[in-house]
Amino acid sequence: MKKKNVIVIMTDEQRHDSLRCLGNEVLQTPHLDELAKYSTTFTHTFCASPICVPSRVSFYTGQYVNRNGAVSNAPDSHITLGQTSLVEVLKEQGYTIGLAGKNHTFSEDYMDRWFDYREEYFHFGKTHGTFTDSDRAVVDYLKDKSLEGLIDGPVPFDESEWINQRIADDGIRFLESNTENPFFLYYSFPDPHWPNVVCEPYYSMYDGVGPEDLEVMEMNWEGHPFKHFVQSQVNGFDTYTPEQRARILATYYGQISSMDAAVGRLMEKLRELSMLEDTMIVYTADHGNFGGRYGLLGKTGGFFDALVRIPMMVHVPGQVTASTSDAEINNIDVAPTILESLKIEIPSRMQGVSFLPVLEGKSDTHRSEIYSEVGAPDLPPDPVAHRDFAQLHTQMSKDRGWQWFCDYVGKGRAAMLRKDGWKYCRYVNDLEELYDLTADPMEINNLAEHPDSQPKKEELRERLFDWLMTVPVLKNGTVTSAERQRLFF
Repeated sequence: MKKKNVIVIMTDEQRHDSLRCLGNEVLQTPHLDELAKYSTTFTHTFCASPICVPSRVSFYTGQYVNRNGAVSNAPDSHITLGQTSLVEVLKEQGYTIGLAGKNHTFSEDYMDRWFDYREEYFHFGKTHGTFTDSDRAVVDYLKDKSLEGLIDGPVPFDESEWINQRIADDGIRFLESNTENPFFLYYSFPDPHWPNVVCEPYYSMYDGVGPEDLEVMEMNWEGHPFKHFVQSQVNGFDTYTPEQRARILATYYGQISSMDAAVGRLMEKLRELSMLEDTMIVYTADHGNFGGRYGLLGKTGGFFDALVRIPMMVHVPGQVTASTSDAEINNIDVAPTILESLKIEIPSRMQGVSFLPVLEGKSDTHRSEIYSEVGAPDLPPDPVAHRDFAQLHTQMSKDRGWQWFCDYVGKGRAAMLRKDGWKYCRYVNDLEELYDLTADPMEINNLAEHPDSQPKKEELRERLFDWLMTVPVLKNGTVTSAERQRLFF
């Protein structure tokens, strides 16, 4: 009997509620809504890290960041030879391995060793594989675009030329070439990450989105980690009008609908080839996006639910009806679940725990604690008074370029524990956070210094520290307890 195929559909920077089937009444996502009709939709899935590479590496290794060592988006955080991932395990079981879309996970040597098919894209177009003239034109067009923020107007390309449909072309070609052997396909989209650009008809699809559709609030960042304030003041975020922020959100929605159409093409090909009943499908994102919440766009080095809570749907062969689960899942649990579903031994290196009992309706719960991590081990600069930041920003941008602020949002280890309706976050050289998620689901009121909350803070801090002490923090080797305390506390 032929082994079941596996497709992981992964988006980049998609918030947990940004699909119509997940409750967003503005978005048009008919193909993903259709997938939900014969899948299990998980409403409380969280990423092991709220930035791209660490989350993706954690997803594929089934390990937390402090075990796999992926602390940044730099190439040295990518999975390399000697690390065990879902891809390697499936390849050794006879699977053909393919990538159509964004990689940002595996190193060059790992790709060369374990992948049979590679058509790779990044946010600025295609980077590896078979190129068309349109692919080259897209790269030339995007290379001069600003990274994050408002970009007016649609891109000057037909839908068939645009990145998402080209990823669909390459994904379909992979399916057509693997009708006999079991396969694994990493079907991965750069959208809806920056740059927030998209072709027609998607750019104009949400012209009706206005300020009333934003979760905009004049957030008072006093009493919150300084890095969040920094994020609110850079790339024009502090100067955008509500209408400009709504335009960015409309484009973000258009990116999701464009991506949905590409998912639809792949699903149609699966049906045409009679593969759907033999294929396990996981749809998820690497991390979330503020999407206008707190007046912010994109992401920062923090743990708001808008960033760490992600969408996830899982279809297992034979499933023909929809189900919904509020079991709490960490994305390191997906690889072990896939392997157990395929009756393949789970490597001992994987820390994730299979949630197959939830998929099979044998359990309603999974995790009682959710952990997430972010930040490079380097110490961030000291915070400054909010009133002094504008002058600092102007001078540092002149001296070092616009990315200088990453010293604040990217440096300094940070970790989160979400447990029993509470969230505790610890940052190096910055303020702590404590939120009562039941009373304050928008995470506005930081209770870390509130006198009545000190027992809860100490309880969660101690539990988080105990967890951090159980595993190494670097990819090669371990660190002493004293070194770990310096890095985290």
